[in-house]
Amino acid sequence: MPDVWKLLSSLGDSRWLLPMIAILLISLPRSSFKWRALAAIALTAALTLASKLAYMGWGLGIADIDFTGFSGHAAMSSAIYPVAGTLLAGTPRPARIAGFSAGTILALLIGWSRIPLHAHSVSEVVAGLVLGLSAAAWSLRSKPLPARPHAWILAVSLAAGLTLPIAPPHLRTHQIVVELAKWLSGRPVVMQRHSS
Repeated sequence: MPDVWKLLSSLGDSRWLLPMIAILLISLPRSSFKWRALAAIALTAALTLASKLAYMGWGLGIADIDFTGFSGHAAMSSAIYPVAGTLLAGTPRPARIAGFSAGTILALLIGWSRIPLHAHSVSEVVAGLVLGLSAAAWSLRSKPLPARPHAWILAVSLAAGLTLPIAPPHLRTHQIVVELAKWLSGRPVVMQRHSS
């Protein structure tokens, strides 16, 4: 089962998710949906980063519930996959509901995978899922939603999402966050779970 959790977890990596959704959204015609979705994803990423920096740099978390910041995998997956599923499902309402549901289920599984891998606590995963699903729901409140993107756009977005993480294989977003937390806080080392 650990291999399943690792596979699911890899689908929540921002190095894959962000290029994929960026190309998908940028290719859409100008609409309120496009801007809402981009804003929702950016806000989700910013809040997730801020929560991680607050803990790593200054120890700001909630020890009683083992919360050291939003799970980035849970937050970003649940902000992106339901939106992508809705867009890719086509225009009929039942298809869009199915696409949203499939994206949500995938995001829930990705979020849950972080618990058995000991990457996050339950509170961090639940908080990340609530944050991301709220962003997705807000994005999808735009009317009308755009038509399904052309197949070539889907192919390009998938290719970008799959190849860009391979280009710098040793670059991990977590390393960047750690270095940023050290720089902002002026500390030589960051706070870690149970170190406070």
